[in-house]
Amino acid sequence: MLKLGNFKIKWKLVLWSAALIMGLFFAYNLLQYFVMSAWMVHHEELAIQDKMNEVQHYYQKERHLPSEQQQLVEDKEFLQGINEKSEMIIVYDQNDKPLITVSQTDKKWKKLVSENGIVRKHVGEDRLLIDKKVISTPRFKGSIEIVRNLESFDSLLDQFGAVMLLTLLGAIVVSVVGGLFLSNQLLKPLQDISMTLARIKKFGLKERVVVKDNRDEISQLAIHFNELMDQLELSFNKQKQFVEDASHELRTPLAALQGNLSMLNRWGKDNPAVLEKSLNSSLNEVERLNHLVKNLLELTRFDSEAEQEESTEPINPGPIIERVIEKFETIYPEFQLDTYGLENKEHILVGENHLEQLLFILIDNAIKYSVEWKKVAIHLLPGNNDVRLVIQDWGIGIPEDEIPLVLNRFYRVDKSRNRKKGGHGIGLSIAKKIVDKYDGQLTITSDLDIGTKVEVMFPNANSR
Repeated sequence: MLKLGNFKIKWKLVLWSAALIMGLFFAYNLLQYFVMSAWMVHHEELAIQDKMNEVQHYYQKERHLPSEQQQLVEDKEFLQGINEKSEMIIVYDQNDKPLITVSQTDKKWKKLVSENGIVRKHVGEDRLLIDKKVISTPRFKGSIEIVRNLESFDSLLDQFGAVMLLTLLGAIVVSVVGGLFLSNQLLKPLQDISMTLARIKKFGLKERVVVKDNRDEISQLAIHFNELMDQLELSFNKQKQFVEDASHELRTPLAALQGNLSMLNRWGKDNPAVLEKSLNSSLNEVERLNHLVKNLLELTRFDSEAEQEESTEPINPGPIIERVIEKFETIYPEFQLDTYGLENKEHILVGENHLEQLLFILIDNAIKYSVEWKKVAIHLLPGNNDVRLVIQDWGIGIPEDEIPLVLNRFYRVDKSRNRKKGGHGIGLSIAKKIVDKYDGQLTITSDLDIGTKVEVMFPNANSR
C-alpha cells in the first residue's frame, strides 16, 4: 500500500494543494447549498404568508349578494385569480367540509394539517409547504388552507447541486494542474542544487548553483549552498596544498637522514670520525624535522579556523614584549636588543599566547639574518586608533621583487642560506595568519644587504 511519505515532494505538494483546495471548495459549496436552501424556503414561506393575508383580507370585506351560491362563485373566481402553479387553495366551513377547492395541479391534497400555522410536510414523493388559518367574519366562518408543492424548488436545488458538483470536479482538475505548475516552479531551484551536487560528484568542487536575483528563501538557500561549496573547495585546496608542501619539505631531511645512515652503515662502523659526523648530521636533521612538523601543525591549526580565540580581553603588549626579549637575551647574549615605548599603557585585543608567538617568529627571523651587525630594535608606537609594533634589523635584507612572496608558506628567499639557518619558510606565514585573525596589518620593507623592517599594526582597544 502506498503511503504519502513514500511520494516525491513534487507529488506531495500536488496532493496536499489539491486536497486543500478541494476541501475548501467543498465546504464553501456545502455552506452555500444550505444557505441557499434555507433562503429559498424562507422566501416560499413569506410568499405563502402574503397570499394567506390577501385571502383573509378578502373574506373580511362586506359582501351583499342575493344568494350564498353567488357568493361562493365570486369567492372561487377570486381564489382562481391568485392561485399559482403547483398550488392548491381549499376553503372549509365550520365543520371542516370543503366548500371551494382551487388548484392548477392534478394532485389533490386534503386535510393535511389540523393546526393553524405554516407546516412543512412530505406526502409521498412531494414536499409540501402548508399554511392554515381560521377565519371568523360576519359573512364567513371557517378556515383557509393553502398548499404549495416545492417540486420546482427541489428541482432548482438539484440543478444547483449539480452545478456545484461540476465546479468541484473542475476545481480538482485546476488544483492538480496548478499544483504541478507551482511545485515545478518551487522545486526547480532544489532540482538545480541536486543536479549541481551530481556534477560536483562527477567533475569536482568547482561547480556552482546559478542564483536568481529575486531574493527569496530559495535564492538565499542557493547563495548559502554556493558559499558552503566555496569553503569546501578552499579547505580541499588547502589540504591538498598542505600535503604537497609537507611532502616536498619532508623529502629533503628524510633524504639527508637516509644518506647519513647509509654512510654510517658502510664506513662508520670502524671509523669514529665518520660515525660522529653522521650522528651529528642525523641529529640536526631530526631537529629540523621536529621544528618543521611543529610549524606545519601550527599552520594547519590556523587554516582550519576551528580554534576559539584565546582572549577577548584587552592586553598591554609592553610586558609581553619584555618577557620575550629576556628569553632571546638568554639564548643570544651576543645580540643587542634595543626597545622603545614599552612603557605605554595602550591595549590591544590580541590573545596573549598569539602575541608571544608572533614576537618569537619576527624577532627570531631578525636575529637569524643579522650576520655582521648583531642588533635588533623593537619599538611599540601607540596611535589614536592603532598600536604599531616595529621590529628592525640590519641584516642581509630581502630583494625588492621577493618581498610580496615571503608571506607565502614554504617560500624562502635564498634556499641554501635558509637551510643553513634552519628555516622552512613557514614562520612569516604563521605570523600573517595571527595578524589577520585580530584584524591587524603586517607590512615588510627591506633593502638588500642593509636590513629589514617589519611593522605590525593592531586596532587600539582604548579607542573603542
